[in-house]
Amino acid sequence: MELEQNLTAALMQSSAEENKSEEAWPAVAHLHQPAEANQLLLPERSSCLAVKTYLRMCNLPFAEHNSDNAEFMSPGGRLTHLPLLRLGPVKTFAEFEPIVAQVEAMQRGNCLGSWMSEDQRDTIRCLVSYVENVFTLAEIHMSFVDEANYQLYTATRCAATHPWPLSTIRRFAKQKDAQKILKVYQWQDLDNDHVIQEVGICADALVAELEEDQAKSYFGGSRPCKLDALVFGHLVAIMTTKLPNMELAEVLATYPRLLAHCRRIDQSLFDGKLLTSAVEEQEKETE
Repeated sequence: MELEQNLTAALMQSSAEENKSEEAWPAVAHLHQPAEANQLLLPERSSCLAVKTYLRMCNLPFAEHNSDNAEFMSPGGRLTHLPLLRLGPVKTFAEFEPIVAQVEAMQRGNCLGSWMSEDQRDTIRCLVSYVENVFTLAEIHMSFVDEANYQLYTATRCAATHPWPLSTIRRFAKQKDAQKILKVYQWQDLDNDHVIQEVGICADALVAELEEDQAKSYFGGSRPCKLDALVFGHLVAIMTTKLPNMELAEVLATYPRLLAHCRRIDQSLFDGKLLTSAVEEQEKETE
């Protein structure tokens, strides 16, 4: 009996030490993405900004790196493969949802949204999946299917770091990957008007969620959650990325409630440097 008790105690101690180790955030976490100035595409920028916002909301330190080969370093993903988060010498994660899942596993009771009820967490989880799909697919569509955006913005960025003929090969490979993603989600035959309509429906759902309770400051209540970070990343990237066709930004400019919500996050986490000028310009154009 005593031997069994000792073995049980040893196993419990070992398990506790293992869990403690899993929860520990490294002193330096590395976040990799291509250069924003001439390489990063709209859907990739949205994902990278959403992850940075989430990590800042969690008060988790990380070092940013511009890496030309970030996409090739990535362990994969559903949509963008970016950004790449490296925790220690071995662990790597890519895209918003897998990175958030890893943070939640490591932080457990201290992660964003841990204070919410199970029903609230389910609602937020569903909205995160919905928003990520709709906004990212819309960004991919407008980047690769819209002819003006593709020729004048996307194509040059796809080929920015590669010499000819590799630059041409890489550009066509990225376009083919985008077409595959759109086909998987049955977006391959949508025109711009239908894409804008889908974004509008999603934005309406987000506004309804914010206005469900006037006392709510964020989607989950009085404190931010992962949905706030995700919406902020997509909205800010769309509003501040200068494309030949700015239809996505124009439709989002008609949602002042969402813009005000993102401005507040911008002020608290980025000193208001990301949104103000771009949003004011879009609002003037829609008046």
